[in-house]
Amino acid sequence: MLTPDEEKRISVDEAIYLSENRFDEPKEIFKKISSIIKNHDYEESMNVCDIGCATGEFLYYLKTIFPKSNVTGFDVSNSMIQHAKKMIPDGTFYEGNANLKKSLPENSFDVITMTGVLSIFDDPKPPITNIISSLKNSGIALIAGSFNPNPIDVVLRYRDANSNDATLSSGWNVHSCFSIEKIIQEISPKAKICWHDFEMPFEIKQTSDLMRTWTVKINDKMSLVNGACQIVNMKILELIP
Repeated sequence: MLTPDEEKRISVDEAIYLSENRFDEPKEIFKKISSIIKNHDYEESMNVCDIGCATGEFLYYLKTIFPKSNVTGFDVSNSMIQHAKKMIPDGTFYEGNANLKKSLPENSFDVITMTGVLSIFDDPKPPITNIISSLKNSGIALIAGSFNPNPIDVVLRYRDANSNDATLSSGWNVHSCFSIEKIIQEISPKAKICWHDFEMPFEIKQTSDLMRTWTVKINDKMSLVNGACQIVNMKILELIP
């Protein structure tokens, strides 16, 4: 059963992903994640799972780089899952919540990716636990999102002051690298952890949706910001259990 906040979040995401064709112009973060996967010596037929796959944009792009890979998508939105199936007919797609215990098949994937999803959860431990249990012994997880390099965890709720909807929305929590590493070490004490910084290589204009990020120059660096006055510090966590 989804909470009202989770249902609202799905509705917002569906409005974005189902109304835009973003398959022909892959995100820069997709390119960065794929370059990290390339650094590992996996067979061309590797099994890859993208958690929070939405309409399958990342997996669609990944198949252009690794055409023989077996791709699996996992998302809470049935509408987006159905769209992903149309775009990637040879893929496997599941509807489900990555925050629920054992929601993914165990010991099944060489690579698990998750982009912009961990910040939805107030407690990042359940999805990280699921990811680790679903990886093969030689697998890697790549988790992209906004992380705090300082040992401070931020749980954020926001609302649009122009709207009559007084419901507080989530989706922009910022978990600290410190807390994430602590969780991983509790689950898998021998895990190897590497953080990759990510910087947008070009300007992104502000849109009418103030919670969609845009870029500003801060100390000569292209930084992502949003309407909640957050500087979105994008990183990719590379995890080898």
